[in-house]
Amino acid sequence: MGMAAAAYAPTLPYTGQAGSMSETQIDKTSKDFESMFISQMLEPMFGDSEGEDAFGSTESNDVYKGLLMDQYGKLISQSGGIGVADYVKKELLKLQEHGGAS
Repeated sequence: MGMAAAAYAPTLPYTGQAGSMSETQIDKTSKDFESMFISQMLEPMFGDSEGEDAFGSTESNDVYKGLLMDQYGKLISQSGGIGVADYVKKELLKLQEHGGAS
């Protein structure tokens, strides 16, 4: 699990909880998921750092790059996103209507 996934994992619902979530919780969960998804998709675009380490060492570069990707994901999601949050919200609402049954 990447840093972005670890950062958002506690806010995502566990199996069976979709039926008991409020619309506000569903909205937040879907936006958090989209932010995490975008962060994960951006990570390979930035690849490994070349040259001198910007933050002192390779380990700290990895940490700060992960934090930067998290922020990019949040900003893109808050700016309208890529449509993932809308889809996730629709699916969670469907699960709630059907009592969480698949």
